[in-house]
Amino acid sequence: MVSPEERRFDLALSKWYAPTLGTYALVYKHLLERLGVEATTGLWDALPSKPDGLMREILALETEPESDPTPAEDLDSYVRKLFASPVRGIDAAQASEFLRSRPPFAFIDAAFPEVRGVFSLTTYQSLHLFRDGIARIAEETIARFGKAGELMIYDALLSDPDAFGSMSAGEFMERRLARYQIPPETADIFSAGLDVELIRGNESEIVAHITRCDWACYFRERHPSVGYLLACSTDDPIYRQQCDGVRFQRRCTLMEDGPYCEFTFYRTGTE
Repeated sequence: MVSPEERRFDLALSKWYAPTLGTYALVYKHLLERLGVEATTGLWDALPSKPDGLMREILALETEPESDPTPAEDLDSYVRKLFASPVRGIDAAQASEFLRSRPPFAFIDAAFPEVRGVFSLTTYQSLHLFRDGIARIAEETIARFGKAGELMIYDALLSDPDAFGSMSAGEFMERRLARYQIPPETADIFSAGLDVELIRGNESEIVAHITRCDWACYFRERHPSVGYLLACSTDDPIYRQQCDGVRFQRRCTLMEDGPYCEFTFYRTGTE
């Protein structure tokens, strides 16, 4: 039985596999450009060769059939886009083979060869399934290259400006206010483990406090040194890419032992 605090949501494996593979490919491409093939391969070689206990537990869960799975040939579509031109001699097919032969994709492919199935997961489990590997790569990059390595990971996460879209300031504020007023009808990895308190909100300013964040819980327990980097640090530049007429301010986060995560948005008077 699931406790009231253990919030689950349905996760369609193929739908999350493809964009997650794209995220790993984005980091892989960026590190290839910065470090070359040998050093980048060394970072991935530091990943575990076998799944840990929690990963084995997740992959052993029963699943339901996916009603509209992503076709197998589309699972690495984003890799093909990123490596349309070879990077350091690595083409799209080589990049996809490299990434899928290492965690987490090697573990997932072994357990689910067709990469299909609907899990009932918590945010914590979902993050371990898909983000444990990238967290380990970030940790290893920082261990080897220090602050420069941290900045490499940060830059990699922001290196696809087309991924975030754009909108007017009015539309941005309207959507953000609605998000804080009414929880999404269908929970997912981004919403299932959040409790949001709207402090005040109008078309000019929105202030909200996140009082529960299962992302913070996961990273603080599993990967405390890179939690803020991977889960929080890119919020400001992503919001700015989405809308240059709105500014974002945050003075505390649960990830850094704050009482809540502060989300303040205000319009600058420009679109």
